[in-house]
Amino acid sequence: MMTAPIDFLEESEPPRFVRGQALPYPDLQRVWTRVQLTEFAGHPDLEMVILGPDGREQAAMVMVDVQFTYVSLTMHLKHTLPGETYRLLLRLTRDQTLLDQREISFDLVFVDRDEAKAEAEQLLWAKRGVPVMPLPAEDSDGTQQDDLSPL
Repeated sequence: MMTAPIDFLEESEPPRFVRGQALPYPDLQRVWTRVQLTEFAGHPDLEMVILGPDGREQAAMVMVDVQFTYVSLTMHLKHTLPGETYRLLLRLTRDQTLLDQREISFDLVFVDRDEAKAEAEQLLWAKRGVPVMPLPAEDSDGTQQDDLSPL
């Protein structure tokens, strides 16, 4: 019989990104992405998009109702340009409210995991707690109708 009360986590502030990394695999066709979030009570949604050097989407992942503060996954790139700079865009939302948004630049070159920095790349802050705006409609050729970023 359980006699100890159940402790529920209470948020002092909405969840946000603590750190993140994007590390290309040796084949330069896949990228190991990992992010760490602050503790949370209500489960957020996580969007991850990799943009190529030309600003076009090369990979995307949406996770609904994230359960853990550490997320690690492999993203497969559509087209690769070895040695070029790519961007990993991260967006954390809950109940149609933007909680945190970050961008991590990385070069599409293999770096041995043991040699990679222990700490994730410095993440850029963005506005928090604003409503999520819908993405612009795409034209028939797959391009967006205005200059908003894909995230």
